[in-house]
Amino acid sequence: MTIDTASPSDPLRRVLRALIAAIALSTAAFYFYTAWYGTYPALIQRSVLLGSAICLVFLGLAERSPATGAKRTLLITLVAVGVAASALTAGFIVVDFQNIAESAGFYGQTEVILASIMVIALLIATWFAFGAALPLIAIAFILYALFGRSMPDILSHRGLSWSSLMAGNYLTTKGVLGVPLGAVADVVLYFLVFSSFLAATGASDTFVRLSQLLVGRMRGGPAKIAVVGSGLLGSVSGSAVANVAASGTFTIPMMKRVGYSPHFSGAVEAVASSGSQIMPPVMGAAVFIMADMLQVGYSTIIMAAFFPALIYYTNLFFVVDLEAAKLELRGLDDFEKGQTVQLLKDSIFLLVPLGILFGMVLMQYSPRYAAIVSLAVLLLMNMVNPRHRLGPRALMNAMVDGMRSVAPITVAVAVAGIIVGVVEVTGLGLNLTTIMTAAAENSLLLLLILTMVSSIILGMGLPTVACYIILALIIAPVMVRLGVPPIAAHMFVFYFGTLSAITPPVALGSFTAAGIAGSAPLQTSFTSLRIALPAFLMPYLFVFQPGLLFQGDVTALLVPLVNSGLAVLGLSAATVGYFRGRIGLLRRAMFLIGALMAFAPDHLTDIAGALLIAAAIAIGELSRSKGETVTARGSARQ
Repeated sequence: MTIDTASPSDPLRRVLRALIAAIALSTAAFYFYTAWYGTYPALIQRSVLLGSAICLVFLGLAERSPATGAKRTLLITLVAVGVAASALTAGFIVVDFQNIAESAGFYGQTEVILASIMVIALLIATWFAFGAALPLIAIAFILYALFGRSMPDILSHRGLSWSSLMAGNYLTTKGVLGVPLGAVADVVLYFLVFSSFLAATGASDTFVRLSQLLVGRMRGGPAKIAVVGSGLLGSVSGSAVANVAASGTFTIPMMKRVGYSPHFSGAVEAVASSGSQIMPPVMGAAVFIMADMLQVGYSTIIMAAFFPALIYYTNLFFVVDLEAAKLELRGLDDFEKGQTVQLLKDSIFLLVPLGILFGMVLMQYSPRYAAIVSLAVLLLMNMVNPRHRLGPRALMNAMVDGMRSVAPITVAVAVAGIIVGVVEVTGLGLNLTTIMTAAAENSLLLLLILTMVSSIILGMGLPTVACYIILALIIAPVMVRLGVPPIAAHMFVFYFGTLSAITPPVALGSFTAAGIAGSAPLQTSFTSLRIALPAFLMPYLFVFQPGLLFQGDVTALLVPLVNSGLAVLGLSAATVGYFRGRIGLLRRAMFLIGALMAFAPDHLTDIAGALLIAAAIAIGELSRSKGETVTARGSARQ
């Protein structure tokens, strides 16, 4: 549905923007103040964020409302009720916290009514932010909690009353105010604000121009700019669709201009941007929740993610390079010396804060502290950089944008908290573990395939963080029970939830890129799937060989790293149909089979796969050599 936009002089629009700015800035002030001077109890700390986030989602909806008409009146009324409800319910916890803490789980009718209002407002806000899928799943879990006695034996439980279910969600840390929301309030918020300020200081343009300097002169340079630039930008933003929109408007037309097809150009950008959620240092909100669930340091997660992400982008680099060679595409012109010097100066002001962020995390500083220090360094450095210096209005806008980006993640995570609470209280997790184990018949491979399909399907309708929470709660324990290391199990479900952005039929990353490229959405999506094929095999490799996740000694890392490098080379050649010249069906099949064998977690198949890929390369080189010899003889006769 297309929504008309009112003029900037619309009085209501100005009021809404002022309210959004006031809520965003006051919430940011509260969290930065508590980060420095000490946090309040968890219920207060999290309820402030949840109340603010629901308000921001509702107000953002009203800001985009039609200019006039009955629809606008109805929408504004709904928004006003939603904002009042969220402010009232969050404010009650802050004001009455002492009584809540001393109630020992016995709550009155007032608390139950307020809890019901909060849950309803949260579900509506999430519906507006992400569509119907996540709220409907949460409602299904609420019904399961209420009518557990009527469930089949394997799923039955004693059932919960409405009052206990609502109060448990609202006034304890076992529901919407649980651990997932705590991760957003304690860590994610600060990283997203840092990302917002980074964008305000010109990070997107600088990263793309830096990529142009590094790889733009190579054949197919614009596609390689998309790969490198989207990886740099996405490693901070942690959002596939936002990354496509930010960098794709520049990279996709440039790729088309040098000769790549529209659907291939869109697919490259979609795949590069989707990798942002698996690329350290930020990796979206899910990584912080993963650290909490696994009870490990954030640095452990980003170290585990580093090599799979490196292989992901190496594959994409190979694909665009081979496609450029096949199409005989050229690179871009060289940077002028003055441009290069200025670009390097600009890059320092962005790369130094990023380096500090990454270094502090690896040195075991808390992620929140690392993000705040990096933000302070970024602002200090840009005060002395006249090209990117932020004035008071720009600083305020960056903070508001950062808090607005936190709001949809907050409501999604809070709704996922309802599901987490129901699973814990009803014992559903144990029951589902039994069901999944029986369905897989103790076959880990079958369980992995079922998990992959579940992750992709859920990821099509849910934000990555909500998809990860649900699957980490339900399926990851089954994988661990069958012998998978916990970090590999959680990374497996996280990976496939992320890849749903490029998986047909609902591939939001590919569809966004297709809109910019002017190509057919499904064709772009299937092209994305083809060129990202190694990414769909990678999780199986690190489940069976967790050394790739930095688990174990150097040998445990090097063997799967070398194997995956060979596999990526083989798959790239097979999917493009080119390796130092066009390749026929036989060599293409050799590259494909050899790559799949190299991915298999067995030393014999690894060796056989490597030999098959080497044979495919050798056949091509012999053919090239014979062709050159024949050409030389013909020239000599002439």
